[in-house]
Amino acid sequence: MINTMKQRVINLVDTMPKGAELSWTADLKENQFAWVTLNEVEDLPLFAEKILPEGRLVTISACNAKAEDKKAFHEVCYHFVIKGLSVTVTLLPTGVEPSVPSITLWHKSADWAEREMAESYGITVRNHPNPRPLFLHETVQSEAMERLVPLSTMTNSASTNSLWEKIMGEKGEES
Repeated sequence: MINTMKQRVINLVDTMPKGAELSWTADLKENQFAWVTLNEVEDLPLFAEKILPEGRLVTISACNAKAEDKKAFHEVCYHFVIKGLSVTVTLLPTGVEPSVPSITLWHKSADWAEREMAESYGITVRNHPNPRPLFLHETVQSEAMERLVPLSTMTNSASTNSLWEKIMGEKGEES
């Protein structure tokens, strides 16, 4: 079964118009893992469509791009499973306003993950059927989760009214 699914992944990668890189790994129990890197983000919808009907999307994750990927700030990984075979598809959205196409049309489970990625990382998801923020209010800037607050600032503010003033947006009353 796994060899059949491996061949399916190989054939799928070969159909990508702009090309893709494929590698394989195995764990100590000899479970196989496919790693696909798309050369062009625009090939993602085709991959998402062609992995059906056996394949399903498990989740999507975004992280900082590797140092050698100078054109991209983030790397986006789409984690699929095809009858027990794990397939991770990686792409690098580039540009001033990085974007990826939505795959919600083919994989309904992409809905929340794409919205969270847009909200947390500032990666635009084009043609998403419901692009509203998932967690944050519309007035909160995107990429808010990436801002760092030094622990010393947070603990110092926790013992004063400063923290509550920042949260509430106004000066609190003295007791």
